[in-house]
Amino acid sequence: MATSKQRQRKKKEPAIRKRKTENLGLASTSMTVGEIRRALKKGQEHAERAEWPQAVTHLLKAWEAFPEDLNILTVLAHALTQLGVREHAIYVLERALHYHEPTPDVCSVIQQLALEMGFNEIAEKLGHQLVAMEPTVAKHYINLLTALNRQDKYTQSIDIAQQVMSMFGDNSDMWNVLASAVKYRDGNEASLVFYEEALRLDPRNYKVLSNLASAMPGTDRAYELTQRALDIQPDNPELHINMALEMFRKGKLAQGWEHYSHRLSSRRVQAQNITYTHKIPEWDGSSLEGKSLFVTAEQGIGDEVMFGNYLPYLYEQAEKLYIGVDRRLVSILQRRFPNAVVDGYTDRMTEGYRYRIFLQTERMIEDGLAHIDYSIPLGSCARYAWHKPVDIHPHPEGFLWPCPTRQAEFGDKVQHLKDKPIIGIAWRSGLSGGARLHKYSTVDDLAPLAALKDKVHFVNLMYTDVTEDLKAIKDKHGIDVFQVEDVDLKQDIDANIAIMAHCDMVIAACTAPGMFSLSSGRPTLLFEADAVWWGFGNDDHVPFAKDADFICGYGKQTFRQLIERTAERISERLDI
Repeated sequence: MATSKQRQRKKKEPAIRKRKTENLGLASTSMTVGEIRRALKKGQEHAERAEWPQAVTHLLKAWEAFPEDLNILTVLAHALTQLGVREHAIYVLERALHYHEPTPDVCSVIQQLALEMGFNEIAEKLGHQLVAMEPTVAKHYINLLTALNRQDKYTQSIDIAQQVMSMFGDNSDMWNVLASAVKYRDGNEASLVFYEEALRLDPRNYKVLSNLASAMPGTDRAYELTQRALDIQPDNPELHINMALEMFRKGKLAQGWEHYSHRLSSRRVQAQNITYTHKIPEWDGSSLEGKSLFVTAEQGIGDEVMFGNYLPYLYEQAEKLYIGVDRRLVSILQRRFPNAVVDGYTDRMTEGYRYRIFLQTERMIEDGLAHIDYSIPLGSCARYAWHKPVDIHPHPEGFLWPCPTRQAEFGDKVQHLKDKPIIGIAWRSGLSGGARLHKYSTVDDLAPLAALKDKVHFVNLMYTDVTEDLKAIKDKHGIDVFQVEDVDLKQDIDANIAIMAHCDMVIAACTAPGMFSLSSGRPTLLFEADAVWWGFGNDDHVPFAKDADFICGYGKQTFRQLIERTAERISERLDI
C-alpha cells in the first residue's frame, strides 16, 4: 500500500495535459478541433477570393478530419477543378455521392464540374433536375442555359430565359447567358443590348466584360473591356487568350505572345486543354546552331498550316528539326523538309485531359536514336522572331509545295476548264452551324459571283460534302461549280494543294482551305465579317504569305457585301 507521503506526492503531481484529438467522421486526426476549424475557415476564404492553390492546401487538412462533410467535399472539388487537376476532383465528388444522397448542393457542384469538363449533355440533364428541385435559384437556370448554348440549342435557351427573366431581371449572369444565346443565333449586333444590360447590373462581372468584348473584336473598346476583365481575373487563361488576339490585331506582337502562351493551360475546358507526353524542355529563343528542335502541333489543321509558315526558317536554323503534326500533313511536310523527322500525333483523353503523343519521335528518344535539345508548340514557333509587324515575311521558297505527280493528275482533271481563268472557292467551314452560324457566308450570299459566271470557271475546294449547296448555287445563281470527282479533300490535303496549283486565284472564308491556298503561294482573297487577328497588325494582307489579301467587314458589312467586293477584286486582278 502507498504511504500517506506517497499519496500526498501523487496528488501534487500535475496531470499530464493530453493534446485534444478527435475521431471525426471516418478518420482519426492529430489536429485539434481549433486547428480543423481554422483550416476550414481559411480554405473557404481563399476559395471565395479564387485563390485556389491556398484554398486546396487548407481544405485538404479539413477533409482529412471530416472525410464525409458535404461542404468540404464540394468546395474542395471545385477548387481542384479550378487548378486543372480534374481526376482528383472527380475522386472527391465520387466520395460525396458515396456518402450522400444527390441533394441540390451535390448536383450543383457536379453540374459545374461537367460544364468545366465539356460534358454538356450531363450538365443539361442536371440543370433540368435542379430547376425542378429549386425553381427560384438563379444559378441553376444560368448553368442550364450555358449547357444548352454549348450544344447550339440557342432558341431553347432564349425561350427559357424569357420565361424566368421576371424573377431574375436584376441578375447580371442571367442577362449575360441570354446575350450569348442571342449572339450565336442572331449575330454580334443583336447581342449588344443584352450584354450592356448585364454590364450595367454588374460592372465588375469579368464574364460579361469578356463576352461584350468578343462581340466587337478589333475595336478600342474591346481592348479596354478585356483589360478590365483581366484586372479582375488575372489568372484566367481565356481572358489572356482574348487579350492576345486583341494585341495581335493591333500589331502589338511582343505583348500578344505573352498572353497567347496561356492557351496551353490545363485549366481550360476539355476540348481546349492539351498536355504533351514528351518531357523535352521548351525552347527560349536562344541560338539553334548545333541544336535540335521539336515543333509540336496543338490546334486545328488550319492553325497548324498557318503557324507552319515559319517552319522553313527553323529548318534553316536548327541542326536537326523534328515536326509533330496532324497525320494528314506528314507526307507534305516530309517532302518540303526532307532532312527533318516528321511525325503524326495521337491523342488520348483521360479524366478530361487531352494527352498528345508523338509515338515515333518519343520512341526514338527512348531508344537513344534521337537527342532533342528543345521543343516548342507550333503556335509559338515564330514568337522569338515576330516582335513587330515589320518582322513578318513569307519565306522566299514558300511553304507548302504540291506533289508533282498529284499536280499532273489533277491537271488532267481540270484540263477542260483552262479556256478561262479558274477560281477555287471555299465559302464556309465544314462546321458552320451553332456558334459559327454568323461567321461564314451562305449560298444566298454568293449571288454577286453570278456576274463572273461566263468569264471564269469555279472549282469547289470545300472539304466537306456540299452536294446540296452546289445544286442550290446552280439553281439560285446559275453558277456551275466544278466538283473534282473521286477525291476526299478532307483527308487528302495533298489533293487540295495539287488542285489549287491549277487555280488562277482562290477565294475563301478564313478556313483551312484558304490557309492551304495562301501557304502554297496561290493568289488568295479571304473574306471575313470581323477583324482578322492573324493579320498581326495588317488590315488588308496576310504578312507571312506571298500573295494573300483580306476583305474584312469589321462588323459593319454583310457577307453579301463582302462577296460583292470579292467579285470586284477578281475582275481587277484578272482584268476581266
